Amino acid sequence: MSSPKYGLGPCWPFKNQHEARLLHHYIVHLSLQFDSCDKQRHFGKEIPKRAAHYPVIKNAIFAVASRQMSLLAGTDDDVSPHYVSECLRILIKALEDPMGHFDENLLAAVILLRTHEEMSENDERRHLFGTTRILNSIASFAADGGLRESASWVSLRQHIYISLTSQHPLTINLTNYRHSSVFHISDDESWANRIIFIFARILTYVFGDDSSQLSLEKWAELDAEVAAWEVSKPWHFTPLFIESPGVSALESNRSPWPELYVCNPAQVVGLQHYYFAKIVLAIYDPRLSKLSFGSLRLRRDSESVVRECLRMVVGLAVSNDHVQTAMFQGSHILSACGVYLNNREEQEAAVSFLEQMTRRMGWQTTHIIRDLKEQWQI
Repeated sequence: MSSPKYGLGPCWPFKNQHEARLLHHYIVHLSLQFDSCDKQRHFGKEIPKRAAHYPVIKNAIFAVASRQMSLLAGTDDDVSPHYVSECLRILIKALEDPMGHFDENLLAAVILLRTHEEMSENDERRHLFGTTRILNSIASFAADGGLRESASWVSLRQHIYISLTSQHPLTINLTNYRHSSVFHISDDESWANRIIFIFARILTYVFGDDSSQLSLEKWAELDAEVAAWEVSKPWHFTPLFIESPGVSALESNRSPWPELYVCNPAQVVGLQHYYFAKIVLAIYDPRLSKLSFGSLRLRRDSESVVRECLRMVVGLAVSNDHVQTAMFQGSHILSACGVYLNNREEQEAAVSFLEQMTRRMGWQTTHIIRDLKEQWQI
């Protein structure tokens, strides 16, 4: 069953002013996080138009917008559960039809529901995300162009977040992504998606069922892919300026994170995924599992790489805090690897960064802060 389509009319189908405010909030404050690596901005331009004709998208937008507005206002969210229920009713009906067609409108709704779920303090990652039909559709859309391809890449980033922070295998088959247009186009968004794809491949190997058998040869191959991206990327991906961090009391007027200003959101997200890849490869270097006289030095070197790259990820987020996706990526890496920060000033700065995300974006970080403080023993 394709997503139910109602008759096209000349007016927006809002019941009241509040619904109009919800869509407007989504367009202005939420859509950019989905479009950071999409030059055509499908989630900001096409999705709102489809909301007028596809109830599954309309209700998903209303749900996620209502949720964020409540979080930012500090009020109880009594409205979004209704929109979630309406959206799920349509999705479940479509998934239960064995002859039905899971289209890009339904995938977009799933992505928005997943975002709603991420805004919860207790993110249980339940909403239909792992069903076989959805996983197959996500992969099959990767080379289709338009909203289908855009949604496929957004969904991949969401799955990367789940895999990275839970240390569970990536559940999407990446084969069809190789046929995506991003490997034939040289704009900034395509280059960002290329390193996102490479990072997804890395997660597939390190968190796979046979991750303990990751060979040095495969590790070196993945490391070479990351290095090749870094060497081949357009020159203007280089930050406009880099200022080293200041983390001592004598440097209180300087940021505890590196300051790196870049030209556009795609560059920020691309560079962050480059450092993500460096971090995970450093942690899962097969040489670390072999005892030798040089083991301690190798482990220290690995931890140093992790800390340096982690600082770069958060620095990119702080320096370009208008890029919502970059802020989320900073939160993700702190959730996964913040334990590596061993400087008290940096630890306090990480907590401040996460608290700022809650205030500015409604992103729930209390559980991340709690876990980090336990790991840091502070």
